[in-house]
Amino acid sequence: MVRITNTINSRNTGAPAAVVESDVKDRNGNILISRGTPVMLSVESTRARSMGRPGSLNVRCIATTAVDGQQIMLDGSYYTEGVDNEGLAIGLGVGLGLTFLPGVGFAFFAIKGEEATIAANNVIPAVFVLNDYMIE
Repeated sequence: MVRITNTINSRNTGAPAAVVESDVKDRNGNILISRGTPVMLSVESTRARSMGRPGSLNVRCIATTAVDGQQIMLDGSYYTEGVDNEGLAIGLGVGLGLTFLPGVGFAFFAIKGEEATIAANNVIPAVFVLNDYMIE
C-alpha cells in the first residue's frame, strides 16, 4: 500500500507526495522496502469547466527505492472526479435563459463542476515489481 501524504486538488496539484505504508518483506522475512520510503507519483488532472463539467484526478504510482538502493517500479493508481453540475447548468441556462431571463439566463452555462480532491492519508493499493515477481 502507498499512502498519499498531502492533499491533491485538480485545480492545483502542487507537489504530491506519498510513502510506502508498511514494510515489504520477502518470503524469509527480510525487509525489501522500508515503511515510509518515498514514492514517485504521476498526476494527471483536469480542471473543472463550464457547463457543469467536473475536474478529475488520476494519481499513478511510478517507483520507489528498495533498502539496497534499487529502483522498484510500481503499478497502482487512484482516480476521482469532482461533483458534476452539468444538469444544474443546463437546467438553469435553458429554463431561465429561454423562459424568464433571455440574455442574462445564458450566464448559467458558465456554472462549473467541482474540482476533484484526494485528501491526505488516502491509500493506493500498489503492486511492487521485483525481479520479475509481483508482490501485492
